[in-house]
Amino acid sequence: LSVLTHCSFFSFMDVCINRLLQNILSPGSDGMVVVIGSDCNQVFTYHIFGPVAEYVGTGDLHDTEYDHMTRFVYLYQLANFSFRGSSYTGFPLSDEQCPYWMKLYASDTMRDDHETNNPLIFTIVAASIFVFTSFVFCLYDCVSERRQRKVLRVAVQSTAVVSSLFPQVVRDRIFPGTQQSSNGKSGLRVENAKGRLQQFLRGDGDGEEGEDTPEQARGPDKAGTSNAPIAELFSDTTVMFADIAGFTAWSSVREPAQVFTLLETLYGAFDRLAQRRGVFKVETIGDSYVAVTGLPEPRVDHAVAMGKFARDCREKMAELTEKLGRTLGPDTGDLQLRIGLNSGPVTAGVLRGERSRFQLFGDTVNTAARMESTGVVSKIQVSQTTADLLTSAGKGHWVTKRDGEVEAKGKGRVQTYFIEPSGKGGTSVSSGEDTADEDDEFQVMDEKTRRLVDWNCEIFGKLIKQIVARREAWQALSKKGNAKKQASGRALPPVTTSTKGKPLDEVKEVIELPEFDPRLAQDSTNPANIELDTAVTTQLREYVSLIASMYRANPFHCFEHASHVTMSVVKLLSRIVAPSDGVIRTAQDGKGELASTLHDHTYGITSDPLTQFACVFSALIHDVDHQGVPNSTLLAENSPLVATYDGHSMAEQNSVDLAWKLLMEDQFEDLRTIICATPNEMNRFRELVVNSVMATDIMDKDLKDLRNQRWDKAFQETSRLGESQEVNTNRKATIVIEHLIQASD
Repeated sequence: LSVLTHCSFFSFMDVCINRLLQNILSPGSDGMVVVIGSDCNQVFTYHIFGPVAEYVGTGDLHDTEYDHMTRFVYLYQLANFSFRGSSYTGFPLSDEQCPYWMKLYASDTMRDDHETNNPLIFTIVAASIFVFTSFVFCLYDCVSERRQRKVLRVAVQSTAVVSSLFPQVVRDRIFPGTQQSSNGKSGLRVENAKGRLQQFLRGDGDGEEGEDTPEQARGPDKAGTSNAPIAELFSDTTVMFADIAGFTAWSSVREPAQVFTLLETLYGAFDRLAQRRGVFKVETIGDSYVAVTGLPEPRVDHAVAMGKFARDCREKMAELTEKLGRTLGPDTGDLQLRIGLNSGPVTAGVLRGERSRFQLFGDTVNTAARMESTGVVSKIQVSQTTADLLTSAGKGHWVTKRDGEVEAKGKGRVQTYFIEPSGKGGTSVSSGEDTADEDDEFQVMDEKTRRLVDWNCEIFGKLIKQIVARREAWQALSKKGNAKKQASGRALPPVTTSTKGKPLDEVKEVIELPEFDPRLAQDSTNPANIELDTAVTTQLREYVSLIASMYRANPFHCFEHASHVTMSVVKLLSRIVAPSDGVIRTAQDGKGELASTLHDHTYGITSDPLTQFACVFSALIHDVDHQGVPNSTLLAENSPLVATYDGHSMAEQNSVDLAWKLLMEDQFEDLRTIICATPNEMNRFRELVVNSVMATDIMDKDLKDLRNQRWDKAFQETSRLGESQEVNTNRKATIVIEHLIQASD
């Protein structure tokens, strides 16, 4: 009976437990191991496969590997849980006597269902794709780089060809960079350099050869800029024609290879001389070599430079023909140059066609050719114009009048001259003697100098725009009849193109600056909106370029140093507080103007754009033609400048005179007019320039005494009794202006 009872009990428990475990897990959730037992050592093991529970056997038969994942609960607690809206309502369970419990374990089946290598596989696949993509990009980059190197080599070769054929101004138009669109936004047009050059030089655009493009069909007024003729007028140039005398007879008995050996050797040497001296080679026509100075960059010494270049070519010719005589025959040494020079304006440009070339046109070119054809072997024959230029440049000792006149085709009988440019001589770089020609190694406009010229032109262009904006505002107030005087003090006579006195005699203790008018600041046009006339910008660049060429190649007093001083003056001026555009009333009297107060604190320097321009201009020119030695050395060596300037501040006075004389030339009339519109402005500009440049001579005793006295008067009230505050403010402004360039220098 007890055994039967025991078996019935276990059968009953099995049924109850099966009912308890059924429908617990959803289909597909397999592998849960359930161990149910009691504190009376009754233990059963079940394996759940989804909604079905299978009896495994008596005892705890779970895999001990999963003991760390055990979950335990007493069965009497089931009545406290609700699952899917239902709760346990079966056999009553109690925590008395032998309470039943349940343990849950994972199994291998469950692990197999839930553990997967998919993340690892996905990671490997993603990494493989990344590596493959990177490899493809690297391969493409290498292929593209190789192609770009080929294109770059072709572009460099094309540029080299163009550089040898055309000057910089023409190259810039052949290879355009950034262009301004009609709405003011810049757009970069990138084109194939070789294709652009071929298309531009052919001048046929997109059309077939021999056909007019739409731009050409519309005529010159409506044609696009890509087909506009490339031509410029250069007013001050010197052209050289050099012909090898006896070449025709010599070449008639030589092999072609020997002929070209001679020409390549000679012309290659001439090209190197031209590059060193800043001479532009135009072309070679047979045995004639054509070159020009003063083009594309203007230079005041174009005649002198060409004379020296002609001398160098003649000497190099004699040297090379003597050497080549060993291989090309002894009569090679008999070949000599016949050279002709002429100065004047030329028209230069590119004649586009099947074989486009840079060409010179005009009577100046024709006359230079006549000077060569009527010349004498191993002589340099020049026209009257060139001889006059050399004489005015202090090279009259080079010039010898030719006996009798010569018959020039198309010119009739003309008087010509022979020149013999002197070689180097003397012992001092500062002697200044014309016969020594110590300026033989003049400074060539290289790429670095050209960049400095561009930077200076940009700075001066901005300052000129400020002058124009202030002038327009003053004129607008003048029309209303309520403007203050533009400058206080006496009315000064206009400055002429030549000054009889010496700059040192013009140094002022006090320079008068304009009175402050807040309405000028309020009503001024934005300088950035002002467009300068093309003539002004062209003359500005020509002037700065000529100033650069007038600097000697000294290690310190050179154009690069002057540009650095200019940069420093601009920086210091920018740090001075400028008067506010607005007018702010003070709280004390309701009438004072803060802008006027700021004007007084800065002594009016930044209130006047012309004053700022003069300060920067002085920095640019302060060392023009400086010989690289102090004034004491010039005095000890008895330089010609000593007699000219009475032995005081020779270098500084010479710089002022040269730069001012250049500015007063007719070719810079538009530039002068826009800087100074009235005689009073021109006089004040002159005073500012003279004081600023002379301030760079800190060793002159008289100038030092003047500066000390000015300082005492400015900051000691007892030294200026009965003097107005306005005068003392201008005195302090003069001190600051001179200190600006002294500190910068």
